[in-house]
Amino acid sequence: MKVFFTGAGASKGTFHSTGTPVPVAAEFGKVLQDIDPQWPFHYPALFKIVEHLDLPLANWGLEPVWTCMDYYAKLQEAIPQSSAWSDESPQMKKALLEVYGKRCDDAADQLPLTDGYTLGGLVKNEMNPGDIIISFNYDTIVERLACRFGHTLLSVNAQEQNRKKGITLAKPHGSTSWTLDLDKIIRGSPQCVIAAGENDGVLLNSLKPTDVDNRREPLVLGAVPIKSELIREVQVQLQVQLRRSRPVFDTIVRQWRTVVEAIRDADSVVVVGYSFPQEDEYGRFLLQEGMRLRNSRLSVEFFELQNKKCEREKAIQSAFDSRIENLFYRGKVEAY
Repeated sequence: MKVFFTGAGASKGTFHSTGTPVPVAAEFGKVLQDIDPQWPFHYPALFKIVEHLDLPLANWGLEPVWTCMDYYAKLQEAIPQSSAWSDESPQMKKALLEVYGKRCDDAADQLPLTDGYTLGGLVKNEMNPGDIIISFNYDTIVERLACRFGHTLLSVNAQEQNRKKGITLAKPHGSTSWTLDLDKIIRGSPQCVIAAGENDGVLLNSLKPTDVDNRREPLVLGAVPIKSELIREVQVQLQVQLRRSRPVFDTIVRQWRTVVEAIRDADSVVVVGYSFPQEDEYGRFLLQEGMRLRNSRLSVEFFELQNKKCEREKAIQSAFDSRIENLFYRGKVEAY
């Protein structure tokens, strides 16, 4: 069984640099500016956070802005003044859908069904039933492409005995196609989170920014150091406050459990444009626990820019607890 890790570099690298690219987190503000030059008026809370951090308005990264927003929410009582912004969470979700939502859906549907580019070649020639795709991207590019190539994609909800019939998709950081219905959460509805389709299939169509106005948000984990969705105590506290079950925690934990099981059972791993960021300590811990469950060392292949090859080798060795038998560089992610 082969496991494919896909990150922001896979999505960005698949498309030519002309036009508005699919950004990595550091380029989020630049692409939002390209899409919507009036974004400071449409997302005033984000604008105030960018100003607060003294970041350039036309080129700011997603991680520092979202981390500041998150820390203010968690640590407000330790700060002598309240934040200068409000309503930041729905604005962030709308901005994410503007950048990573339908425009990426549409771009994926225009990709040629050939193996003349890295992602197309992997999907066409190397992915087989029983394999697992672990996508750390909010966008739906890799899953839409896999379906267009004729693969059967299954969510992590599928029974173990059925997974050999298709390719399992795990999205540990959530997806623009998953729905978190805030009104149903308050009412305690079991359908407050929708992260899989019929017959344990995957969801391909991203929500629209206008859905957020109707209190239907994408379930995505923040680009922040402490991801509350993975912490049971936080979710249990929310359960007490909102008198509901813990569907967000259960949904995300199933994704990560699939990741750990995949590392435990994989014959080999292919890494495409994922950087294994140092700040994702919980992710590194879970990957290393998967390695400790193995009976053998692991073979890893990876795609990366030539000038980042050595940096990525070190990150992969560190993330997999230095228990890699073979680490093979396959070049950069080629565009179509």
